Amino acid sequence: MTIQNRLRKTVLAVKAGLLGSMPFVALVASAEEGHELEPYIVGATRTERVADTLGISADLLFGSEIDRKMFRDMRHVLFDVAGVYSQSDEALGSTADVMIRGNSGSRVLTMVDGAKTNTAIFSNGRFIAGASGFNLGRVEVIRGAQSTLYGSSAIGGVILLETRKGQGAPSYTLTNEIGSFNSFLSALQGQGERGDLDFSFHVASQESDNELYDNEGKMKSYSFRFDYDVSEHTTVGISSRGEFTDYSNPVGDLTPPPSTRVQSDTIAVSAYLETSRENWIQKFTASLLDEYYRQSGFLYIGDAANWSLDWQNTIDVSDALRLVAGTTWERQEGNDNSFPESEGDSWALFGQAEIAASDRLNFVVGARHDDYEIAGSKTTWRINGAWELPSRTKLRAAMGTAFRSPNFFRLFSTSSFAQGNPDLRPEESKSWEIGFDQYNKSGRLRLGATYFQNDIKDLVVYLPTTGFDGTYTNRDIAENYGIEAYVSYQMTESWLANVAYTWTESNATDLSFDSTSRVPGVPRHQFSLSNDIRIDEKWSLGSSLNYVLGRETFGSLDIDNYLLLRGYSRYRFTDAVSLTARIENALDEDYTVSVSSFSGRVPARGFAAFAGIEWQF
Repeated sequence: MTIQNRLRKTVLAVKAGLLGSMPFVALVASAEEGHELEPYIVGATRTERVADTLGISADLLFGSEIDRKMFRDMRHVLFDVAGVYSQSDEALGSTADVMIRGNSGSRVLTMVDGAKTNTAIFSNGRFIAGASGFNLGRVEVIRGAQSTLYGSSAIGGVILLETRKGQGAPSYTLTNEIGSFNSFLSALQGQGERGDLDFSFHVASQESDNELYDNEGKMKSYSFRFDYDVSEHTTVGISSRGEFTDYSNPVGDLTPPPSTRVQSDTIAVSAYLETSRENWIQKFTASLLDEYYRQSGFLYIGDAANWSLDWQNTIDVSDALRLVAGTTWERQEGNDNSFPESEGDSWALFGQAEIAASDRLNFVVGARHDDYEIAGSKTTWRINGAWELPSRTKLRAAMGTAFRSPNFFRLFSTSSFAQGNPDLRPEESKSWEIGFDQYNKSGRLRLGATYFQNDIKDLVVYLPTTGFDGTYTNRDIAENYGIEAYVSYQMTESWLANVAYTWTESNATDLSFDSTSRVPGVPRHQFSLSNDIRIDEKWSLGSSLNYVLGRETFGSLDIDNYLLLRGYSRYRFTDAVSLTARIENALDEDYTVSVSSFSGRVPARGFAAFAGIEWQF
């Protein structure tokens, strides 16, 4: 089957079970959408590809599903995705460290409408963890080395958020919600088409006292997207998302009041121009991410920005060959308390071939060269393939390299406690994976598993010098390996159940002492079970159960295991008005997010219940 023909597959292919590693996609073609959804993944190749042709492990979540399940921020959305762990205390306004396959957030690239959120100051991509769940079109999680497509930080994988593209007649939804800890939420969303212009937007405001003493959190967010068809062959667009938080962080139970006050403002803006001529598509994208962070107590102020220009060409050479090539220019700016405003430019050339060797055999081969003004150059490559057997089994395998360039703090800091080292080199990784996806004839049952291995060298680590002073150096190595598995079963036309399991071994080796220990905070085992049920045209409900175990602290001390239960329900009272309810941490689990000898134990928020009303007009 040719590449072009595969792209013409519709939602029927989804229901036929050809989505491989996408157990969360079924049931998305609900009546709430009012239009046909597009079951393709973009992030794995930077082109639209049906999932059964992919040789890597990836997940896609539609914005309609996020709305239906009443996920208010990305921390909860990502918790049910295999291979992903979102470590957070769940308090409104706080953040999280989003890990993929044992790699912390600084080794996971996150992007919002094409704008990178990993900055030269906040290298863990802080924006993604607390990002609003409103007005999203799709969220993609692409696992494994992806620097060949995206450059620095894509060692563990990539998470891509896309703001909703307006479709159909204009419609609007007003959401109001109240709940535990004196919490309230108010949000307005809108989307639709007016002639050649598509639009969507949201504005939202949330507040909560949270559970602990002096733990108040406030969050405001917005988004908008406009797409305009200039002609039959040319489209332009602009989108933006912003998050503004004000949070009182108790830090830990050994930290005396008052709490540390954290303020964080982040804005991402992207604009594009796309042209299509016969078999050639060109896309120019310009993006900006600006982030400001201020923390009281031990005063810390950081300011960072990412600028980017990207030019991508996609050419269908024949029915069996598609070529993707382009160039990217990026500028990172930033400063904090320890060093003045700094900046560094980089540019990259990338190329990729998508090959349909036969009706059932597909390959992707790619390479990229990045040149960093500050941290030198790096060339990465990757290859993956998928083989669909007559037995409705898809075999897949992937191998590739990736890197992470050092951030500005580790390069330029003037603090004696953490002196910067301008001679730092990028961290380098090589990873591979092999897996399968199986579906039955009706497409109601899907299951699959992936084994992954990731080796990292030249880890940037803190090196003590004299007293309390220290600096940074490239020294250690790390190893991540494990298994991701899932089962998705469409029990009835209106009931979908998903089970996911991840086993992760994540170890770092201190080469100065030749000692190996587990990476702190990474779970050894994760289980999730979710149910999404539509009782009738008016009433829907669902639940998710997550079990996390096998975490350790610095010093290899065990952290308690925990079991989280979440439930949600929506009742359409009239065509315009719906009543909603959701429960977070329904078992009131008292568990530890993290613990240290300095700040003590950081507990998670307990049982919380919320009720709301939605007005559609």
